[in-house]
Amino acid sequence: MAQRESETGEHYVGIAADGAVFIPYQLRNGALRQLSSFTTSAENPRDLLLWLSSAVSVSADLEPTPETVQRELGQSSLAWHIAREELAALWGEVNNRPDVHLKRELWAQLMERVYGTTVAQDELFLQHTYLTTIAKTMATHVLGVNIPEPADLLAGRPFQQAGINGAVESDFFDWLLASSRGNDLVRRIALQAGRFRLRDVKTDVLKGLYESLLLPQQRHELGEYYTPDWLAQRICARTIERPLEQRVLDPACGSGTFLFHAVRLLLAAAEDSGISTREAVEMVQQQVIGIDIHPVSVQIARVTYLLAIGEERLRQRPPNLAIPVYLGDSLQWNTRLFLAEREVVIEVPDGGELLEFPFEVAGNPVIFDAVIRRMLELSREGANPEGLKAWLLRTHHMDAVTVDKLIDTYETLRQLNRNGRNHIWGFVARDLVRPVWLSQQAQRADVVVGNPPWLPYRFMTVETQQRFREECQRRGLWMGQVAQQQDLSAYFFVKCVELYLKATGTIAMVMPYAAMTRRQFAGFRTGIYGERRSRRGGHVLASVRFTEAWAFSEEVYPLFSVPSCVLFAENERGIIQNEELTRLPTTVQAASGVLPKRDATPTEASQYLTWQEIPWPAERRGRVTTGYARRFRQGAIIIPRALFVVNSAESSMLGQNPEAPLVESRRTNLEKPPWKDVPSLRRNVEAEFLRPLYLGESLAPFRLLESVLAVIPWDGEVRQLLDSSEAQRRGYAYLSGWLAEAERLWAQHGRGRRSLVEQLDYYGQLAAQFPIPPLRVVYSKAGTLPAATLLTNQQKIIDHTLYWAPVDSEDEGKYLIGILNSETARARAADLQARGQWGARHFDKVMLSLPIPQFDAANDLHQELARAAAQAQDVAELVPLREGMHFVRARRLIRDALRYDGVAQRIDELVSTLLNENASSST
Repeated sequence: MAQRESETGEHYVGIAADGAVFIPYQLRNGALRQLSSFTTSAENPRDLLLWLSSAVSVSADLEPTPETVQRELGQSSLAWHIAREELAALWGEVNNRPDVHLKRELWAQLMERVYGTTVAQDELFLQHTYLTTIAKTMATHVLGVNIPEPADLLAGRPFQQAGINGAVESDFFDWLLASSRGNDLVRRIALQAGRFRLRDVKTDVLKGLYESLLLPQQRHELGEYYTPDWLAQRICARTIERPLEQRVLDPACGSGTFLFHAVRLLLAAAEDSGISTREAVEMVQQQVIGIDIHPVSVQIARVTYLLAIGEERLRQRPPNLAIPVYLGDSLQWNTRLFLAEREVVIEVPDGGELLEFPFEVAGNPVIFDAVIRRMLELSREGANPEGLKAWLLRTHHMDAVTVDKLIDTYETLRQLNRNGRNHIWGFVARDLVRPVWLSQQAQRADVVVGNPPWLPYRFMTVETQQRFREECQRRGLWMGQVAQQQDLSAYFFVKCVELYLKATGTIAMVMPYAAMTRRQFAGFRTGIYGERRSRRGGHVLASVRFTEAWAFSEEVYPLFSVPSCVLFAENERGIIQNEELTRLPTTVQAASGVLPKRDATPTEASQYLTWQEIPWPAERRGRVTTGYARRFRQGAIIIPRALFVVNSAESSMLGQNPEAPLVESRRTNLEKPPWKDVPSLRRNVEAEFLRPLYLGESLAPFRLLESVLAVIPWDGEVRQLLDSSEAQRRGYAYLSGWLAEAERLWAQHGRGRRSLVEQLDYYGQLAAQFPIPPLRVVYSKAGTLPAATLLTNQQKIIDHTLYWAPVDSEDEGKYLIGILNSETARARAADLQARGQWGARHFDKVMLSLPIPQFDAANDLHQELARAAAQAQDVAELVPLREGMHFVRARRLIRDALRYDGVAQRIDELVSTLLNENASSST
């Protein structure tokens, strides 16, 4: 390989094979690096050719289904493994260049707005570069031209030459051309992406590719889930009743699934009406529009838009076609930063220069595009501003004040170009004002459709949380008691009504199922959104009447990670005269059935799903805070675990120092960035500060499993948590050294304004455990089946994945764990639980909301339940569990043993009697 690469100047993949196993390698720094191997199968011999296609173009004209695209280019493909290695090498070579650094910074800023939290992962940036290159290649193929040189491909030169704007342009991800080896990589990615037959596409084929490149944990953290084609098509068919007349907007268009089906609806209607192809395509660009804040999603959506039009229709396009898919913030949270005195003002990072555009220019997309394009062309040539001034006056007849401001901006762009910092501004500026333009009355949509972001409040940055809370309070959406359960979807829905929907328009969005039933969406379900919502006749910011709903419970899968629904509403802009009118339909259409795959075809969805009309689901009743619910509290937030949870470290043949053992950070594959990348701590710590820690995985029904070891800086003498300075002052040198290093890492990587000790004792959940009671009931916070037991050890600390409460006697403890482990209690509290893809999940205090009476030693039923729980403890302890067994399997074996013994059924009967009797007496 080394000889071949030196002879040709190209990079190669070498494959070693014995005919059964194929092992690919790349040469890196003089050494072979193995990639993922492939083992042939006699049952599926063609799989070998498909795998080889990822490395060499042995098959072309592939059918562009989501599954095929994902298989050929996704996470498990050899193409991605090769590209990832190359991209990482290129990034290491050029990431210190000012122009490359600028693009990375602008990308990171956008990602923070997308996800509500800081995203600083180079891996994600490289994934986005790969995806964008694939999308631009496919877009070029749709145009029906040969793939040009890499720089022209990434800049969209073929589209500019063909008079098509807004399809492909220079962006953050052409940084790899800064390396001499970047051209070669672009060519190879383009070769793999260009093998698909794109003439007969019927769906959004690229969304599955994006999802496949993100690990499941990444998708959960980033919310990267797209709407299946069958559902988007069904929603569009329901809402776009007059395709030739209605303007359609998807304000969170993602990969463009809704846009694809809206375009196809309009084109089909035009064909049926005898409208020419040229006129139909002209109508499409005016009437079907998308916005997204995610730069990769926007590029993919633009390709999807082109695919919806189709290669044949593009040949008959109007002279100047613009793809109306824009990179922008639909919530317009950034407008207060960029719009001042009717001007668009962009601040350049790392320099503070301002690019100013009068709004009479920026507010007209055609003029703005032309002005930006001419400025960038002239700045690259270093041209004198007189030529721009003459062009502005002659072509657009602008007044002198406007022209002077634009000339000042041009001078700034020209200087940025001299400094290597000009490349990206056309991309940024052109899309920035599109949401503002679309919110003008004359531009508003008849139909708003889409799948809004479901970003949970607890995952937002502190600044985003504050803005979100203020915005929701203004609209009556803020539900303070359940703030941690709120997400962005309801606010996004309402804001889109305010900004983009005509007074007579219709909106339909995919929402969490909780929007129909949960307290955190109670304000949303009123349909009236404003600060004075409770006053009759008060002027509100927006109001709607919900007209229809489709419900997808956990029984419908695979779909989304949680149960979902689709809510349809009509705009009722203006003054509300009667707030007592119901704004919810009395019934909903509920789906049931199991789909063959998540991105099923419309035919498959119709075949596998059945629909029935059911009453609108009742609002979930609130949880009680009296009785045992008041006594239980959540354990301590021992996070980040890499700084506190430890293993005993090997020291020497002489063994450990008993007074200050050597310990090191306990690392697991569940760690998240940035903590999974920080170095492990390895130090001696005084033995009195090393305590057993019980996690959620440490519990099974009626039995304790393995605990972990943790550094807990609690000083029992002064009854307080120590930081490094206080530990040093009190003479704990080893603990002080550990905490000093942990505090340094927390200051470098932690979020928020809390110190490390404040983080460790968040809400006082650690300090509340001292002095440790002799008897505690503990149960698991998460999961789909309960696990609770009685803890008698006075050294062990309870983690936040568990709830705990002190009890007065062993009988009371057994009584409680009998209830908390029972299927009866779980089933009766299920309607209070969060809903996941596999049903009700997470317990928190939901079972404590049941009518559980205080334990009474004189009550025969209570004593009988305690005795049954004691029997269950004996059965659970006798179940053989091998060391290191996963806790899920251990819990399953214990539950099986409890059922086999019959004690589980006996406990369920007793708990049923107990709850029925207490409910009756309460009534």
